[in-house]
Amino acid sequence: MLNAVAPLAKVLFNTIEKAVPDKDLQEKLKAQLQTQLLQSHTQELQAAAKIVEAEAKAGWFASSWRPLLMYVLIFILVWNYVLGPVILFFFKASITIQLPGDVWTLLQIGLGGYVVGRSAESVARTMANRPVINKEQENG
Repeated sequence: MLNAVAPLAKVLFNTIEKAVPDKDLQEKLKAQLQTQLLQSHTQELQAAAKIVEAEAKAGWFASSWRPLLMYVLIFILVWNYVLGPVILFFFKASITIQLPGDVWTLLQIGLGGYVVGRSAESVARTMANRPVINKEQENG
C-alpha cells in the first residue's frame, strides 16, 4: 500500500513546502503525515496477518488453497511451455491448456506475493536473531 500512496505523499510534501513558510512547521507536518501513513500501513499488515492466522486455524484446506492454486497454475505453465512442445515435437500432437488473461495476472500476483512474503519472513527472522549491540559494546 505504501508504494501506491508514495506519489500522493510526495505531492502532499511538496504542497506543505509551498504552503507553509515556517521550516519547523513544515517538518512537523511532514513527520505527522509520515506517522499517519506508517500507522495505516501497520494496521493493514495486522489485518492481513489476522486473515492468514484465521485461515491457518480453519483447517488444512482453508490454509492450503492459495498454495494449491499456485501449484495448479505452475503445472499448467510447465505443461504448456515445457511438456507441450516436447509432445508436439515427438508425437505431432498439440495439447495445451488455454488460460484467460486474468489468470496470468493472478499467477503473477500470487508468485510475487509468495516471493516477497518469503523474503520478508527471512529478513524478519534474521533481524530477530541478530544480537543487539549498544554503544558501549561497540566502542569497547
